[in-house]
Amino acid sequence: MAVSTGIEKLDEILDGGFQENRTVLVTGPPGAGKSTLAMNFLQAGLENDEHCTYISTEQTPDELRDTFEPFSFDLTDESLTVLSLHARPGSGTDQYDQGTIVETYGADRTDDDIDRHLLRTLEGGDEIDDHSIDFTPANLREFFRFNISGDRVVVDSISGLRSVSENEQTYRRFLLDLIQLINDHHDATALFTAESSRPNTNGMQTGQFSVDELTQYNLHGVIRLQRNRLRGTDRRLLDILKMRGVAYDDRTFELVFGDEGIRILPENRTFSSTLRVTNHISTGIDGLDTLLGGGILSGESAVVQHDGKAEVGGILYVILSNILKENRSIALLPRINSQPLFLQSVFERLGTPMDDLLDDDRLFVFDHHGVWDDHQNIFKSAEDESGIKSAMTTIHDRSRSQGVVLSLDTNTLRHMLGEETTRQVRSWLQSSVVTPTDAIIDIHNPALLQDELAAFHVDLASQLLETWMNDTGLQYVQLHKSPTGDTGAVRLIEYLDKPPYVRVVT
Repeated sequence: MAVSTGIEKLDEILDGGFQENRTVLVTGPPGAGKSTLAMNFLQAGLENDEHCTYISTEQTPDELRDTFEPFSFDLTDESLTVLSLHARPGSGTDQYDQGTIVETYGADRTDDDIDRHLLRTLEGGDEIDDHSIDFTPANLREFFRFNISGDRVVVDSISGLRSVSENEQTYRRFLLDLIQLINDHHDATALFTAESSRPNTNGMQTGQFSVDELTQYNLHGVIRLQRNRLRGTDRRLLDILKMRGVAYDDRTFELVFGDEGIRILPENRTFSSTLRVTNHISTGIDGLDTLLGGGILSGESAVVQHDGKAEVGGILYVILSNILKENRSIALLPRINSQPLFLQSVFERLGTPMDDLLDDDRLFVFDHHGVWDDHQNIFKSAEDESGIKSAMTTIHDRSRSQGVVLSLDTNTLRHMLGEETTRQVRSWLQSSVVTPTDAIIDIHNPALLQDELAAFHVDLASQLLETWMNDTGLQYVQLHKSPTGDTGAVRLIEYLDKPPYVRVVT
């Protein structure tokens, strides 16, 4: 069962919210919004008549009230318990040089009524009163056992508990016990905050164990907050590093502060579908159609960029075969090194025999190297601007389907026509040839094109996909531009031995 985070967009990102009776870490630098996000989480519980506990290890109750004063959080709600546990020199007795004060208050308490308990961080003599206990993992566990209550718990931050032990394993064991205590013993959902680790001036870690890195492995989920400078302005960012058992959105979002705490932006990354009339041509690959918001936009052009290492031909022919099955025609300018036998073999295996497609005026091919057998729909003379224009006019007149999808290898077209003529032909196709039922797919390796020509195609297109292969041999695809779909999202491409042969995985 999902527990609301108190932030509508974050609930959407997490497919409903945090998992019930689990603990999530929010990590980030000072001022990133960790405490405010935590209080949003508790406020949602209070509004749902749940009992909540807020434990601060870095701020007193007065400081917390000042921190949250700009927001509409209700710190006096009778269902909210606030504990402040922090190191403070001069703890009210000359017997100890330094101690840790625990301050609690609720709706019916004033500052004068705050209970003060000493948890010593240094060894000392006799106890001050019945509440004085050593600042040790065992004593802290008992303190949390008797003071935590409710359905939601925030510990802000666990970085303030680091002095419980300088030993990594002891600290890890303490945190595991605390998580188990909150989730299992109290049946509560918890949110921890922690300062993000900072490298030293050489960019290396300081050698001390990092609280946020150490705890990430023990927790159900991790949310990272960041502060970045963008053109002279300070931007706060949020992304999900992990969330077990949740199909979360792994893109980066901005967060801003408002009267009700934190807002996550943007609400949408593409223009509202209610304001734009769009028709899609399905690629036949479910994950790719989902990424694109339905498929390739009809009446528009899409650019597919690749790095020269990623598989492009196979996935393209799968898409074209699927488009052919939807009563559309294909006009194909293949890559320079493409051979007819390969395309014929692929189409045969996909259930769309190439010879039948040519005879039925469903497939048209621009034969730049003269390697295809003669056929009225194989255009061998289309090697200049007039030849391309003449061929495209013939294709539209001859096609027996509800639309034509033109698949162009831009690197080949540039090799045939040169930079300037390629630009002119491409503009003519978009403005004078493409009908509302047609589409153009431009495929190219931008490293082999002049920057201006590559940018021209991107500017002309309504959709931009990039696919690449990393050093481990995994192929990915990312949607960079589109009026529909998950702009910015990265997906894995998986190849299968059986239909649909290609899968795009979240």
